[in-house]
Amino acid sequence: MTDSVQIGDILRNVTLQRRKGDALARAGRDEEAAQAYNLALSLLEGALENIPASIFDSDPGTLTSRSDIAADAAELFGLRGGLLRRLGRLDEALESYRRGATIEYRYDVPSTYNRTNAIKLALITGDRTIEQLIPELERFEDVLSRRLSTDERAADDAWAWADLGDIRLLLGDDVGAGSAYRTFKAKARTDSPKVTLSVLREIADALGAHGDREAARIETSLNSLEQLLG
Repeated sequence: MTDSVQIGDILRNVTLQRRKGDALARAGRDEEAAQAYNLALSLLEGALENIPASIFDSDPGTLTSRSDIAADAAELFGLRGGLLRRLGRLDEALESYRRGATIEYRYDVPSTYNRTNAIKLALITGDRTIEQLIPELERFEDVLSRRLSTDERAADDAWAWADLGDIRLLLGDDVGAGSAYRTFKAKARTDSPKVTLSVLREIADALGAHGDREAARIETSLNSLEQLLG
């Protein structure tokens, strides 16, 4: 795979184009925004081609030798998913997040970006129901709970607590979700609760539109959360 210096250069250029695209999108210049996103995506694809297919090999005897590139690979897939989502290519975005999530789990990567987005986008697109995702939600809740109780750096990350709250809410643990969200609110920037509420609202609306049997429960939980974080 490309070395760390090249990866750093790629990530900086991708981030620059993504931010440019976001600014153009906010200004209503959608065609120019799409051009910036596509340029960023082309930069990423070159790096992704250098990720060895063996990184997805589940042979435990070979994991250590690949752990040094796992974090970079997961980040690249996460960035790719975000760009594809901005471009409205949701099925491709979900596939990218899932590949990144596989790496995050397999190599115990500190970042949970792909795992979080793979779950949320699967619900938003109707690719999975909450019921179908229960095993994955329980697995992810266990990972987050252990990390936040043992990793001081992770425990200072407001968004990690938001992720824990989101997963517990989806699982129906409103008490545990409320505890996580209160910690998130205490650590977050002023505008952060608004951001997490908007994503949860998108999920709740999508569940209703797709006829998910848990839609009414999520709606009730979200209404309570809006009072907590509002």
